[in-house]
Amino acid sequence: MATNNYTRGAGRLYFDQFISGTTTKQGRRYIGHTPSFSNAIESETLEHINKDAGVGETDKTATLSTSRSGGFVTDNISPENVAMFLLGSAATFTQSNTPVVDEAITVKQDRYYQLGDSVGDGMGVRNVASVVVQDDTDTTTYVDGTDYVLDPVMGTLYIMPTGSIADDDVLHVDYTPATETRTLLLSGADSVKGALFFESTNPDGDKVDFLYPSVELSPDGDYELKSDEWQEIGFSVAINKLNDSTEAIIAQGRA
Repeated sequence: MATNNYTRGAGRLYFDQFISGTTTKQGRRYIGHTPSFSNAIESETLEHINKDAGVGETDKTATLSTSRSGGFVTDNISPENVAMFLLGSAATFTQSNTPVVDEAITVKQDRYYQLGDSVGDGMGVRNVASVVVQDDTDTTTYVDGTDYVLDPVMGTLYIMPTGSIADDDVLHVDYTPATETRTLLLSGADSVKGALFFESTNPDGDKVDFLYPSVELSPDGDYELKSDEWQEIGFSVAINKLNDSTEAIIAQGRA
């Protein structure tokens, strides 16, 4: 009597992103914990129905096309994974400690203003010190906690409605940012292409590894920045053929 191969699926997912515009791989990167990974295969067929005997009978079926797809979810919110979700890139932003003098900001009461918001990525500066806020003639110096509130970590000014800074006043702000580096993620429009590899670690059933030599990843679903659950990001996977001599999906068991 045959033995059933009852299987509980588990495994690790790796992605080897192609160099842009090529199919040159750069090395597999472990995506991180993936609560789910699935595949789907659909075929479009054309049936031929023979009606010579009165009641039509299907005597021929031809496959017109086959499409392969998949999807996975990861709760490893790494810069590389978020960059893939944004169809963009991950880089390092370097902030220097060059002092800034008389940065001009036109303000309104009860509003927040980012220091250095024209620098680099538009996110401004962080961790500032030696902050001096004056009017545009540099004769009146405003007081932190009375006229404005400084958040030195985020590099922001809040203009207090009870202070002496009026709507549409132009401020001159002096400050010195700290020397530091930060992760920088930029969204884009380029598709994310590469090879996907699933390493089977299932606790029950035969272990079978899957290789997808050419896939295209697309963001799928919501990326909840605020919730009571662990953050997750999802991807849909278009499974393509790399070339005529390579199958779209290659599965291999263990010795």
